Amino acid sequence: MNLTSLQLYMGSGARKTWLASFVKENLPENRLRSNDDNLSSKFESVDCSRRRKKKQRKSKASIVGETWTRLQRHKQRHLKFSADLRYETYLPLNAMWTKYMEELLHFSSLTEASLSNAAQKMMKADLHGSFLTVKRSKCPSFIGVQGIVLQETRNLFVLVTPYNSVKRIPKANSVFCVVLHNHVFTIYGNQFTVKPGERAAKKFKSKPSIDL
Repeated sequence: MNLTSLQLYMGSGARKTWLASFVKENLPENRLRSNDDNLSSKFESVDCSRRRKKKQRKSKASIVGETWTRLQRHKQRHLKFSADLRYETYLPLNAMWTKYMEELLHFSSLTEASLSNAAQKMMKADLHGSFLTVKRSKCPSFIGVQGIVLQETRNLFVLVTPYNSVKRIPKANSVFCVVLHNHVFTIYGNQFTVKPGERAAKKFKSKPSIDL
């Protein structure tokens, strides 16, 4: 190949055509490959570069919206009681709870030796409908409050009092008592901060209680 033809190819700018012609003229025939064996003619180049996804930052408006949603869910966990709520309406509920405890604890065969076993059953029993009395509390206004349990949460007892008012008593730093057939059961709120559904499967251990 002379210099004139080389300048002609280079001047045209067709590098691939010039390279193919140069190889064909200067390499032996047994070294040449057909177009069928050329992988570049069969496959196109694939862009394998990974693009980083940009993290979408939440706007303040969306965060405020989520906060209000959580607050609304928290409010929905508590029952809403009407203003004309009457204590007498829930007396049948208390009677049903008393019958339920009589079948659970077997008061007819209850002895001094079996009181500890009865206390363990009392800890796991459902208290909705029981008549609770606040014996001690760090908040003086709660002491002496008594009523039928309408709702129990992890941290609260919701009571309806004989004066037709609803009281929400926190379990923490409070001591409650329940009277059944001349037996007084004491509930220490600091050791009772458990969800009602989880309390049935919880194993309670005897712990020293601190005087409030």
